[in-house]
Amino acid sequence: MSSRGRHLTLILPGLCGPVSDPPVSAYLEPRPVALDRLLSRCAVSAVAGNDLNATLAACFGLQYGNPDALPVAALSCLSDTGIACGDYQMRADPVHLRADQSSLRLFDSRSFTLTQDEADQLVAAFNDFYAERGWRLEAPRPQRWYLSMRSDPKITTQAIGNVIGQSIDPCLPQGEAAANWHATLNEIQMLFHAHPVNAAREQRGEPVINSVWFWGGGKLPSSVQTSAVRVATDHPLAMGLTQQAGISRMDVPVNGDELLAALDDGETLVVNDVLEGPMQYGDIESWVDALLQLERHWFTPLLAAVRSTALDSLEIRPCNGCSYLTSRKQQRVFWKRKRFFEDVCTHD
Repeated sequence: MSSRGRHLTLILPGLCGPVSDPPVSAYLEPRPVALDRLLSRCAVSAVAGNDLNATLAACFGLQYGNPDALPVAALSCLSDTGIACGDYQMRADPVHLRADQSSLRLFDSRSFTLTQDEADQLVAAFNDFYAERGWRLEAPRPQRWYLSMRSDPKITTQAIGNVIGQSIDPCLPQGEAAANWHATLNEIQMLFHAHPVNAAREQRGEPVINSVWFWGGGKLPSSVQTSAVRVATDHPLAMGLTQQAGISRMDVPVNGDELLAALDDGETLVVNDVLEGPMQYGDIESWVDALLQLERHWFTPLLAAVRSTALDSLEIRPCNGCSYLTSRKQQRVFWKRKRFFEDVCTHD
């Protein structure tokens, strides 16, 4: 995009909605009229990125043949700690594994609460147990843990977002050292099962933290670049990418009007993941509630801004491999047939 004018790129993972029967359209009452209008009159093009991590990587000039090779851990650790670590790092996020017939299903920290003290105790037990391996596990945030090691562990992993609510068996680490890491996960489950933190959680009727999920491994990229001149985000990976790119960041505003008041010339990148959790967990009611909040507080003022001179163009990326670009000129194409947004914005 040209550096002149005001351009907004809005990354909205989960906008396509959960896969449901009946489809999401059956639950949309009232209709998100502004979103329908924005996507009825837009130019659709293919872009890189079929999930949030891959979409962010593409926006910051990072290309990986395998999207799971993106060093999410090193970049999100940079945002959580402010420290650029030179080691190989993996996310080792605390999870609850629930037995379901013959498999274990994974639930992440959005489905339970975990205090910093509980995280610190579990991390200390892990570090004591694996001290001889030279590993260092840290929990700068209760829900995000980081494992640092001297060298590449020789495995490939799957992002935790792809496993939520699913059986872990087909998603376990693969590669040269896979068997060793499967054994390590079994050890961690036994270690955490016997820990006083989990005994106390079980007494309180809370989900136990009975494992970790390894993913997002790699080393911090030396540099990243983006066409955006500013980023509004509270997402840890996007925050790390913004910091590594050396551009300004602000928190996600409470609504589109507040964002528009803060905009200047150039491209602004906004990452809003409010729909992602409900979509991943198949929670249609929470997803609809969040969508209608976006309609009221974001899509309605942004449509007004596009139709006036307040915003030159708006690009929506739902992390489905497509970009939806609209402008004042596009919105004035009155002969285009009105369409519901879910008929335009579909799963890849």
